[in-house]
Amino acid sequence: MIKEILVHLDGGDDDESRILHADHLAIVHQAHVRGLYINILPEPPESISHYAVSRSLLSQHLDEAKTQCRLVEHALEQRLAKLAGPHDLHRIDCRAANVQGLVATEARMADLLVVRTPYRVAEPNRASDVVEAALFGSGRGVFVIPEEDPSRLRPFDTVLVAWKDSREAANAVAQAMPFLRRAGQVIIATIDNGGSRDTPGDRKLARYLERHGVAAENRRLGKWDNIAAGLFNEAELSGAGLIVAGAYGHSRLREWALGGVTRDILTKTPVPALLAH
Repeated sequence: MIKEILVHLDGGDDDESRILHADHLAIVHQAHVRGLYINILPEPPESISHYAVSRSLLSQHLDEAKTQCRLVEHALEQRLAKLAGPHDLHRIDCRAANVQGLVATEARMADLLVVRTPYRVAEPNRASDVVEAALFGSGRGVFVIPEEDPSRLRPFDTVLVAWKDSREAANAVAQAMPFLRRAGQVIIATIDNGGSRDTPGDRKLARYLERHGVAAENRRLGKWDNIAAGLFNEAELSGAGLIVAGAYGHSRLREWALGGVTRDILTKTPVPALLAH
């Protein structure tokens, strides 16, 4: 069950979209929404020699940051107050270096974390620490919403499960079970990698889901050099409103150096994606 939804907030333009998605999920699952406002504190002087000169300047920056923080927090409280269901706002004041550990701790006490696609050309590092901290440190599902206007996205009547026999994919399926049970159609999608078309692992997953009350069909997507492109294409053809996938089956370094499915989903997904590591 999904009863606690954590939504990442930072006072930026993306907050509204994240809140809308979190609110929609909360209504469907009768869940509590917890806003997580991360306030990054100014960095202290880099060395003792700079301390005397920088002390007054740092104090000024801290005062300005506190004032801005209070304004953002008040605005977020007002926005969350418009939600129909139960909600609260938790603010974390921290240095940038501490974000990942704190986010992982918070995400462990939720059923789902709602974030925006963290990577794009204009803002390549947007919230990347938050997303990766949750994926690697929480054990929970991360609900990644795309750039698309929330009002134009499809419902979750059809769910596309990107399947391979891996720990990450199995955890993603487990985290997505509340969505799978509600879906009218669940597609277990595998990419043709040149091997046998007989895939007993896919059949086992379908039987496993059936025991959980989920009717699923296996679908081979053919051979795609870019696996994410194959998944996006199938999502469009099938009308899927949600993609479920394991995240970072390879190391992050390999994903970013050579390309990978996780990176492509976090960059380009056209529909919401539920990822888990």
